[in-house]
Amino acid sequence: MKLAPLIALEVVALLLIIGETYLFFAAIIPLGPVPHDVADYTATTLLKVALTFGLGLLWLAVMVSLTRLYVRSKVRTLTPTASS
Repeated sequence: MKLAPLIALEVVALLLIIGETYLFFAAIIPLGPVPHDVADYTATTLLKVALTFGLGLLWLAVMVSLTRLYVRSKVRTLTPTASS
């Protein structure tokens, strides 16, 4: 099955999206009640934005590393060998 690594890459991407969506709605959004002070509200909002950005970077890092691993494995197996 030559497509198995690509299917696995897509399954990992889907699982990461589902997991990070759950983390976003279960952990980041309900970080507490909305503060009525402007400084506290700004700090909470910036924390939520930073955590959301971190989830995006995590997804990107995992996908780039898995793609590089897949490409390296294909380049290594497709390297021609000398016939003599």
